[in-house]
Amino acid sequence: MSKAASTTLAWSFKSDLSQDEMLRRLDERWPSTWSISDSGRHGDYVAGRLTPEAVARIYEDGPGFVVHLRFSSPGGDVRAQLLAAQQRLIVEVLPLVGARDVDTTEPLD
Repeated sequence: MSKAASTTLAWSFKSDLSQDEMLRRLDERWPSTWSISDSGRHGDYVAGRLTPEAVARIYEDGPGFVVHLRFSSPGGDVRAQLLAAQQRLIVEVLPLVGARDVDTTEPLD
């Protein structure tokens, strides 16, 4: 039996692109809309839906960036859902934004 789950995972990375350039690339190549919003605590971020259960937010952090994977599922195969979201982020999103030196990190929140 599976249970509901909610978590935030994070990765740090470097990119030569600005957030505006990242947004343009993602909008050109992603099936759903991405946007720039303001968190109030951590400044502007680029956000988009990865799966029905997961959203990515890309924040500027010093000389680089941090991407949050915010995952929330009411049930079902939570492990498979989280794995699918992580794969979309790492294999599809990060290359689109020119990410390099990718490493796991603590979420900003």
